[in-house]
Amino acid sequence: MTHATLCELMRQHDLDFTAPADCAPAARPLARPRLLILACSSSKAEGADLSARDRYTGPLWQTLKAADPDGSLAHVAFLSARYGFGHSRDPLPHYNTLLTAKTADTMIQRGLAGYYPNYNLTFRTQGARDRHLASRERLRTAGGVIARLVREAGCAFEDVAICGGKEYVRVGQSYVAEMTDHGFIAASAPVTIINDQIGYMRAKLRRWLCEP
Repeated sequence: MTHATLCELMRQHDLDFTAPADCAPAARPLARPRLLILACSSSKAEGADLSARDRYTGPLWQTLKAADPDGSLAHVAFLSARYGFGHSRDPLPHYNTLLTAKTADTMIQRGLAGYYPNYNLTFRTQGARDRHLASRERLRTAGGVIARLVREAGCAFEDVAICGGKEYVRVGQSYVAEMTDHGFIAASAPVTIINDQIGYMRAKLRRWLCEP
């Protein structure tokens, strides 16, 4: 798939590279364009209008917020079974969806042009379909999100880390390969995989964030 084809697919789904009107302001440009792809967490904060960064409260997200409280060390995206690849500063509703091997296979197959969250658009009447579409959450694609992140960084990412469980890493690696093909990630960029027991993962994540 060419980059132009990817863009056209996103436009056909009424998706674009612009930030949602209610998302938090972008972090300031970093000295080195680095991308962290971090798995979602089962523990989440309650409340409305929280960003993904504030919504997720699991150990890895605690480490991220402790090591990089102002978001100055890396641009951060999350991986979610329900919301796919998302910007950590975008609003994220409370939800509970498990990433299984089957779900991961589906995410990999859809690639950067797959849209999230998913909706059943099979209805008996046009009125029912219209009401459903009017109430749905904003759709996004991994392609649209990485394009925003690259625009915020000012250039292709030169350093990448994927942090999470086995299935999250598998999805992240597939996305990174496709992002590299499209020029969102530099071909020479090292890709660090952080997948271990949780204590070791937290230490490795902190080390990657804080390395010069």
